[in-house]
Formats: sequence, C-alpha cells, structure tokens
Amino acid sequence: MKKLRTLLTVLLAGTMVFSMSAAAFADDASETDIMVAKAQIEKAADGLGDWEEAYSDMAVKGDEEFTWGDIDMGFEDTFTTKIRNTFKYYCSLNFPNVKILEGDGEMDPNIQLQLAENFIAQGVDCIIIDPTDADGCVGIVDTCQEYKMPLVSVNAVIHTDLLNNGIGFVGSDNRQAGELEAKWIIDNIPDDETVYMCYQKGQEGYDHTRLREEGVFQTLDEAGYNYELLSTLLSNYMRDKAMNNAEDWITQYGEQVTCIPCCNDESAMGTLQAYQAAGLAENVKILGIDANQDALQEVEKGTLAMTVFQNGLAQAKWAAASAYDACVNGTVETKGVDVPFEPVDATNVADYLG
Repeated sequence: MKKLRTLLTVLLAGTMVFSMSAAAFADDASETDIMVAKAQIEKAADGLGDWEEAYSDMAVKGDEEFTWGDIDMGFEDTFTTKIRNTFKYYCSLNFPNVKILEGDGEMDPNIQLQLAENFIAQGVDCIIIDPTDADGCVGIVDTCQEYKMPLVSVNAVIHTDLLNNGIGFVGSDNRQAGELEAKWIIDNIPDDETVYMCYQKGQEGYDHTRLREEGVFQTLDEAGYNYELLSTLLSNYMRDKAMNNAEDWITQYGEQVTCIPCCNDESAMGTLQAYQAAGLAENVKILGIDANQDALQEVEKGTLAMTVFQNGLAQAKWAAASAYDACVNGTVETKGVDVPFEPVDATNVADYLG
C-alpha cells in the first residue's frame, strides 16, 4: 500500500459526497438498465469478445489490498450510473481485494478536482474518473501527475497530451455512434424524395456532443443522402428537455418531419413521448444512442427505429482491469481500451434485452 499522502491545501469535505461501495446489481435489468443484471456482468467476467483479445494481458492476478477513488460524472446521470454500478459489482466478482470509495462529481469539474485531491490525501492507490468537462478536468490530470497517482479516464475524454500516453482512456469513439445512426437512415429510409429531419443535440462543450453530431451529418453528406435539416435543438441529454423540443417541432412542422436522430436514448424517449401524445409517432423514425433497457423495449415494439449500444459494461470492466494492472505492476501509467459501439434495431434487439 502507498503511504498516506498529504496536500498543501484545505479540502472542503462538506462539498464532497463519497462513500465506501457495496455491490450494486439486480437479478434482472431494471427499466433504464441503471442496475445492470447480475447475469450480464457475470457473463462479461467469464469470457472475452473478439475485440477484447488485444487487452487480455491486463488485470494480472495478485492478492495485495488496494483502495481506489471512483469519481462519477454525476450520480443523477443514467448512463454513468450504469457504468458506476457495473464497475463496483465487476470488482466485487474479480478484485475482492479492492476497496472502492465513490465520489459524486455533480456535473462540476471543480467538485471532481476536490474529490481527486481528497482521495489522494486519503492514500488511494488509483483514481478512476468519468470526467465532466474535457478542458475543465485537465487540473485533475496535473494533480495526479504531481502526486504520481495512476489515473484512468472512463467514458469521456480529458484534453491532455497524456491521454492514452500515460493516462488510459477506456471508452468509445463517439463519432462512430453518429455514423451508425446515419448508416441506418441511409439503409432504411429512401431518399428519392427529400427526407426532412430534426436533431436532438446533447449539451454544448462536450466532445461526445460534437462528435455524435458530426458522425451523423458528415456521413449523410458524404453519401450524398437527400435530406434537409429543419432544426437542431439542445436536449442536454435530458428526457424532459427533449420532449419540450419535440413539442415545438410538432407545433412548427406538423407531419413534415420524418426522421429525428438523437444524441442519446433519454432524448429519443422524450421525443417519442411527445410524438405519441400528438398521435404522430407512426410518421417519424426516431433514433437513439446507449441501448438502455427502456429504449430497447421500444425498439422491440417498433416505436423507436434503432439505438446504438454503448457498452457501459465493457467500459466498466476494462476501467477496472486498467486500474488493477497499474496497481499490481506498480506503475503510474494506465492502459486505454477502445470499446466499439454496436447498432441495434428490430433485427437484433433480442440479443441486447436484459
């Protein structure tokens, strides 16, 4: 174990929320897949997919005890909660000698920095972070480098030259998610007449917001697809905001809109609810990203056109493996893992339902 480190700073513990974790799982996946099914996690723990073989040298065995600080983007965020709960339970299955301290970043990079400083002061052996802001979290990198603290960035990037060059990024290429939405549109919605679209965009300032949007429309443009984008509105990845946006589109465009790609499943579900309430759901193809269980159920029913599976379970699994690998081998450097997105529609949705 590392000796307790001290910081020459006042740590305002009152602004932080952290606790020792317990295993969080459910026997069956819940409606939004926040509590990931025990069977799903155990299946991932037992075997490797084809794309995972390249990383199979990580997570070497050992019995030394370690303590990790896990800093979430925000406990209220659906997808990052799924990652966090999977991470805890995967560790309980595979690394029972690891104690996990949790921190709620509250969607604020300053709070995430305070949590990192606090965890370092407590003498943790590694920090795992789902960063709130790619630029705002650079200070966390600097702090971890100063105190020679291994750091793993999961799900979202930090704008630093050290990413995947000393600091492992375990996540997915968000441009690919948008590309998969666009490819589904090209393959399934004829464009002999102009296809009128609106777009539910995520929160400004995030790389994944920009990349998902670019992935959709650059792919459509490169294919010469015949579409017109009538409106782009910010949903901020929130269901209620997306519903309000969709209600505005219904008022303004009526039945003209035939396709709405969305930045995530929460936005897709809000869009669907608005169009169902207006009796127009059968006229529009709505696409999402994340493959949450409630969205998958709508894909199965045919009310959502498709979603894109972001493998939060694999992100959690390999973030744990990267952290454990660094601790066991006594290195500050952590390894990155590229987790691919996967398209899900009526043809394969049964494979993803919990």
